[in-house]
Amino acid sequence: MAQALAIKYRPKSFDDVIEQSTIKAILREQLDSNMIQHCYLFVGGAGTGKTTCARIFANEINQGKGNPIELDAASNNSVDDMRELIQQAQTKSLDSEYKCFIIDECHMITVQGWNAILKLIEEPPAKAIFIFATTDPQKIPKTILSRVQRYDFQRISQQGIVDRLTLIIQLEMLGGNQIQAKTDALEYIAKIADGGMRDAITLLDKCLSFATDITLKNVVSALGTVDYSIMIRLVDATIQNDESHVVSIIEDIHNDGKDIKRFLKQFIHFLLDIEKYSIGCDWQYISIPRLVEYEKWLSNGNESHFGIIQSLIKVLIRLNSQIKYSDTAKLDLEAELLVFMGDNQ
Repeated sequence: MAQALAIKYRPKSFDDVIEQSTIKAILREQLDSNMIQHCYLFVGGAGTGKTTCARIFANEINQGKGNPIELDAASNNSVDDMRELIQQAQTKSLDSEYKCFIIDECHMITVQGWNAILKLIEEPPAKAIFIFATTDPQKIPKTILSRVQRYDFQRISQQGIVDRLTLIIQLEMLGGNQIQAKTDALEYIAKIADGGMRDAITLLDKCLSFATDITLKNVVSALGTVDYSIMIRLVDATIQNDESHVVSIIEDIHNDGKDIKRFLKQFIHFLLDIEKYSIGCDWQYISIPRLVEYEKWLSNGNESHFGIIQSLIKVLIRLNSQIKYSDTAKLDLEAELLVFMGDNQ
């Protein structure tokens, strides 16, 4: 079984970590000056390097000796789990100077769980270091936030992601794999990843399973995240007030087994991209792949329907918030579009 690229090319040192230069500089300075803190909080979106940097930092603290104790708070978040953590922290590490704990998804810890370890965070054992990681810091009690050293990880830039994907492909080619990749294809993968390095590498892995020739068309086919042709038809039918065609398109989406709620979110993003294109935004700010047929359609007078599309976005954003827990999403979308067309005739 082939090893996943995200695991194979996970950074082993701070030099391998893409971007996050300020955070890396501070952590390195703490290591060099031996001014290591007891409690850290790494905050940022998925795939921005929080857990990876926590592992590297823990490894550097102990100069490569021992392993950090990792806890996934998504499934270990109760009072009992925190009490076990407290007990582990009280004992000295047998194979390293410090006992390092990495608590991932820490926003999932219950209020009672946080209360249980509050004293531990206030007065940690001399040789214990805690690194909490989260995508959702607002769920962490203020009593905890005031007692940790917080670092905010930024989303990885599109160019940073493209550079890392290019490097991975080069390393794979050196390993004997026959791969070709176009820059626009890698740029599209970077857009979809939305600042997450791990997501981008996972998407590349999926594309390589489809074809070793990484072209934009192959990437779109491999990922299949959005059927742009369907959304183009739906936009055209809505603008033209073609009610029967709109109903037919939604019926096709439903019969193809697509999740209507997910499609609605994708459709809203698509409409926003149309607006961005209409006001002259560069392609790097648009998620639509720059294929000839899509570029031709976008350039074919959609700016004249700017007001209609803007109104439709408002309607669908409202609908998206309303159908979160609905079991009639298809009917809700049909009704909203039909009413919208009726109001704009």
